[in-house]
Amino acid sequence: MARGVRDLRTATRRIRAAGALMPASCAAFALTAASASPWTALAALPAAACLQVLGETALASGAWEISFGLAPDGRQGQYQGFSGTGAAVARMLGPLLLAWLVMGGGPLGRLALGTAFLAASWTMGPAVRLAAAGKPPVTFSQHPPVPSP
Repeated sequence: MARGVRDLRTATRRIRAAGALMPASCAAFALTAASASPWTALAALPAAACLQVLGETALASGAWEISFGLAPDGRQGQYQGFSGTGAAVARMLGPLLLAWLVMGGGPLGRLALGTAFLAASWTMGPAVRLAAAGKPPVTFSQHPPVPSP
């Protein structure tokens, strides 16, 4: 999944792809909750799970490149540490938001969550361009590649 991610531009594209996969996953999960037939729900669950895994993997490959590409020279460790606080906050607040949206909102809550993923992915391009303004470009060859499993 990370093979085509080489710079901030391709990383942003990959995150936008993730932003399209995640609402599709949310819609498939919503179908399982709204379906009158257990067979429809059973058929939609593997598709929803696969879409989610693909979306999360695409997000991770793009985010990894962006986190290194925007790090100030010689301060990648500090930047990674600070960048990691976002994930910690998401792990802390995410379950509350998800419980409210998914459990309380049912299928419409799942669709709203997918819409939020899509909107967030499209804000990544302007955010990255703003952060990279005035910084020399960093390419994939300037930091180590992701090891393949």
